[in-house]
Formats: sequence, C-alpha cells, structure tokens
Amino acid sequence: MPFTYLYRAIRRLHVIDVTCLLHAEANTMTDAPTADSRLLDSEISIQQIAPAELANLKSDDRIHPMVGSGIAHTDASSDHIAGDQWLVGAFENERVVAFVWAATGYIPASDNYSRSVHLGSSLTMPPHCGFLFNAWTDPNQRGRGLMGALLRELVAKDFLHLRLTDWFATTDWTNHASQRVFANSGFETIGRLYRMGRGQMQASLVPDLERRMNQTLTSDDPRSRPLIASDAPGLRRAW
Repeated sequence: MPFTYLYRAIRRLHVIDVTCLLHAEANTMTDAPTADSRLLDSEISIQQIAPAELANLKSDDRIHPMVGSGIAHTDASSDHIAGDQWLVGAFENERVVAFVWAATGYIPASDNYSRSVHLGSSLTMPPHCGFLFNAWTDPNQRGRGLMGALLRELVAKDFLHLRLTDWFATTDWTNHASQRVFANSGFETIGRLYRMGRGQMQASLVPDLERRMNQTLTSDDPRSRPLIASDAPGLRRAW
C-alpha cells in the first residue's frame, strides 16, 4: 500500500507510468462468470459506434467527452486490416453508459497510456490477437456489470466477427476496480509495463511474453509474438 501512494504522488510529475498487461483466450472466456442476461435483454443494447455517429453523440452530450475520434476503420468483418479500431458502446435509452475500444495490428503509444501520453506504450498485435483499451463506464452506472457484459460480447461472443483467439488489455497499476472487472471476465494479469523518463531520456521495462506465455503463444514465428513499446525512445528491456 505505501508503494501505491508513493507511485500516485510521483506520477503527478509525469515521469513514470506503470500499467498491468492482461490477457484472455477467447475460447476460455465462455467459462467465466456470466453477466445478468436480463441486463442485455431488457435494458442495455450493445452497438458499434461509427465515426459519424460518434460526432452526433458528442454534440448531443450523449457520450463522455474523453472519447477520441480515431476510428480508423469500422467494417466489422473477418477481413479487418491491421491497425483497425472499433468503438463499441453499451446504450441505455439512446445514451452511451459504457464503452471500450477494440483494435488489431499496431496500436500507437498515444492511444495506450495511463496518465502521461508521452509515457504511452505502443503495441503490435499478431494477426490472431486483439487489444482492448480506454474502457469507461458512467460513474452513475457502475456496479451493474456493464463493462463485463461488453467484454464478454466482444471476446467470448465475437461481437465484431474478427475470429481472434487472443485478446490483450492494459489498466493502470492502481486501478484495482478495472482489474477486477477484467479478471471476472476471464482476463489474467501477465505482467507490468514500466515507463520512466521524459523526451529521449526514457527507460522501458516490458513483460517478456515469450517466456511468460510459452504455453499459449507456441508458434516459432516471431511475427506471432506481440511487441510492446517497440518504438519507445531510450532504453528498453524485457523482463
């Protein structure tokens, strides 16, 4: 606990960012605890949000202003292009009450950071992997299982028809509530990403996925391994 408070204090200086890297296999998430089916049947609908619709939601104050507009490609099909991004929301009475981004291929560091954008970590996903990021639930709607329902729709039920076998996500090291939601949805923490410094004077410690996930990512093809913070400035080391 003292380390958590110390980290939060130092983080305000924007010289350190620590995130947890999470992983789930799509075919095992069906065994995870399920959300209340009545939540989706009678109250909540899961919908993909297209760029034009996102603009309308913002202008009508029906979505949180933190949502970015970087949807690169919105075709929900198995013919997705590496680098595609999708925004998926949970709607109640035409208002977005929760959302999460999904992406394939390359995810820039500016899209994956905790508190300091210059300490974000890029990721390069192999063709069979997806990434979930910037998950958010309306503070007045938390505790209803909305994010858990979104995660299961995207991963276990393949809402976007991407046919991916592995999904990754990151959360801030101190965001224990978010980590519980992902854990209850079938995700496991497989390591921490440490980013420290400013400008070119930076150091990165990233999980050694080849060592930690040798039972899951069994291909000898190096292109089948996710790359973390590969374009980060300064020193980088896997551990």
